[in-house]
Amino acid sequence: MLAQVKIARGRVAAVRAALQSPTPEEIGGCLPLLDEAIGCLQAVPTAPHDPELAGELDALQFELGVVRRLIEGSAEFYRGWARVLATAAAGYTPAGEPAALTAPGSVCMEG
Repeated sequence: MLAQVKIARGRVAAVRAALQSPTPEEIGGCLPLLDEAIGCLQAVPTAPHDPELAGELDALQFELGVVRRLIEGSAEFYRGWARVLATAAAGYTPAGEPAALTAPGSVCMEG
């Protein structure tokens, strides 16, 4: 079980590294790493009696917290950019809020 938790922590650490300087390829590789980490953790007891295992789970929890904060920070960054782009492209609503930014689109149907 300890080995499985160490593998899971390694996968989460790789996700953390990818999120710190993301490229599309690195971001795309995050979900398989997280899936592997989940697979490793499925057989681990929720209340381990082994102090070494408990320490490794604490380290994993720390890594997951860092990954969560990186994702939340990135999401907030892109929401901010969306507001800036909406304001620049569509202006403001009568209530003084940035107007919704809509992507242009078209539908083509052939019969």
